[in-house]
Amino acid sequence: MKVEITGRRILITPALREYVLKKLRKFTKVFGEDITFHVVVDVEKNRQIAEILLKTKMLNLAGKGETDDMYNSIMAAIEKLERQALKHKGKIIEGKRQRAQAKSVATKLGIGEPTSRSLPPKDSVVREESVQKKPMTVEEATLELTRSDYPFVAFRNSDSGEVNILYRRKDGSLRLIHTH
Repeated sequence: MKVEITGRRILITPALREYVLKKLRKFTKVFGEDITFHVVVDVEKNRQIAEILLKTKMLNLAGKGETDDMYNSIMAAIEKLERQALKHKGKIIEGKRQRAQAKSVATKLGIGEPTSRSLPPKDSVVREESVQKKPMTVEEATLELTRSDYPFVAFRNSDSGEVNILYRRKDGSLRLIHTH
């Protein structure tokens, strides 16, 4: 924890410095030891002003207190920082809860991210089907393709006896592939 205290039109006494350090130590519980504080105390006529800037790697918080007593002004600024810190901590906790809840729901539904063990090797057959159909004409294959949700139909052409593949192109047209 690094604390820099600046006094404008006021002398920073050891008692004031110790009071500020004591009050700022509680922020190390939330943010750890890697915190930088810049405290500016100022006196203007009847007003005592305290501004505190808290800087961490992830965020910057600022609090300002203005009363007729310097210690009360410092406390007001610290209370504002505490509210901001609690709000930030709540957002972090809520984000973790939502991610954990989404992950558990996805796991229950079986749609979670696949692990490296469950992925098949790149050049392997994932699924194999054996289908026996009666030979059909190109027109019958076209009708079957338009009725189904599949992107292609493989069939034995009744006219030539060859295995043909009829598939739907991206532009919506159909293409026939002859095998020899």
